[in-house]
Amino acid sequence: MAKYNVIVAERADKMLVSHARFLARVSKSAALRLADGFEAVLRELGENPYQFPVETDGNLPEGLYRKALFCKWYKAVFIVENQDVYLDAVLDCRRDNRRI
Repeated sequence: MAKYNVIVAERADKMLVSHARFLARVSKSAALRLADGFEAVLRELGENPYQFPVETDGNLPEGLYRKALFCKWYKAVFIVENQDVYLDAVLDCRRDNRRI
């Protein structure tokens, strides 16, 4: 049973769908692995979001965000407030994400 409420922002959901669509054009199995990896991250965030490191991206407020890496190239960026985890973005680490 989850100890934290994980709330996925609409923007993060759209980002994930975009990544999955791109992968599905190349490999449907890779897109399915991405979805499975994301589901695993959501479960882990619900159990203990503090197991993930603080995000050190200089474009974000220092010490506020955390990151969960999954499926080699992807990163979920989130904030923990009390018993709520707000997942704000799903990024492809191979891209320049400064404008996100």
